[in-house]
Amino acid sequence: MPKIHEVRKRTHCAINPFEVSLHPIIVLSGTSNFLYPIWGEKVLRFKHGEAVDFICPGRTILIGGSETNNSLLSGTCFSDSEFAVGNEIIEWSDLICSSTYWRGIQRTGNTCASDGVELEAGFSVDDGRFLQTLLICFNPTLQVVYYTFINQTASINQQVLGTARPSWLQGSGIYDVGSVTSLYVRANQRATVNGQLGLEANSTKYIQDSTNYYLARGHLTARSDNFYTAQQNATFYMQNIAPQWQTFNGWNWNQIEIDLRDYASENGVDLQVWTGVYGVTTLPHEDSGEPTELYLYYVNETRKAIPVPQVYWKVAYNPLTQRGIALIGVNNPYNSTFSKLCFDVSSRLSWLHCERENQILGFCYACSITTLRYAVNFIPAMDVRGLLL
Repeated sequence: MPKIHEVRKRTHCAINPFEVSLHPIIVLSGTSNFLYPIWGEKVLRFKHGEAVDFICPGRTILIGGSETNNSLLSGTCFSDSEFAVGNEIIEWSDLICSSTYWRGIQRTGNTCASDGVELEAGFSVDDGRFLQTLLICFNPTLQVVYYTFINQTASINQQVLGTARPSWLQGSGIYDVGSVTSLYVRANQRATVNGQLGLEANSTKYIQDSTNYYLARGHLTARSDNFYTAQQNATFYMQNIAPQWQTFNGWNWNQIEIDLRDYASENGVDLQVWTGVYGVTTLPHEDSGEPTELYLYYVNETRKAIPVPQVYWKVAYNPLTQRGIALIGVNNPYNSTFSKLCFDVSSRLSWLHCERENQILGFCYACSITTLRYAVNFIPAMDVRGLLL
């Protein structure tokens, strides 16, 4: 590796953040914000001399295959894809993490909604920083998320694709219902739901075998809503999911996610995005016919948790124009009728392509943020001047 005094060229830097799958996370020196390409580009750009940090959370940094024994290194842009680190010039392609980054979830110390606790998922840095991927408002009583929040880049459709899915984690000291993963096992959820509905434990009336009629681990902030592999992996925390019928999860809700990413990408706008749940899905009791609320964890009426949401919602907001939209999907393929939570403006959105009247795929519609907040009062307040058209 050349020494700084041996090299004379000095230009701005431009690097491909996806050149190697295990590149360190790169941020501006001392900051905690992920960096994204300028809209329409695929590279990260830095001015000559601009200070940056290279971070391998929970791992160590290798330079040209040699161990540094550090998870954090500081440097400055030197030229093209080269950075000055210490007294040496290092090629971006030579900077590698020893293994996949170590992700984490922790309390922020803040509260949210009326009785929620605020969590953040992301990556710890050795100097005390935390690189937040998503913010989570969590209901500790019902053991379910209220909503999540991310800043979605206009460059979202330049994201890394085809990476391996990580394992699901639930953190520690947050849940008190045992293994959340086991609650989603189809045989277990069938027995739980059937018990609440007065059905035989193995009845396949609602939770079926070999079909999409079952409760999936429905991401609120989707894996694909994030740009980097590290961010995508950080969505695989149980606090970022709620029980979602797969008929809805794989179709209309997925389409809503795609449409919103496409809107940001095609219009070149960075969006603030909140995604949440509301209400509890019901199905008729086998004996009484009465609508019965469904919970993934159920001991008795005084000990129940993880409700199956009635609806999923997504609020997208452009802070520069103060325009936004609320997108809503119904989470019940067995319910042919429903009452909309707010005045439907979906006919005005040329970019929304979900099948609005499809019961099985999930009825979907759109409202102004203000009118949805009348029904879902824990949506954070913001100044809204119009619709995101």
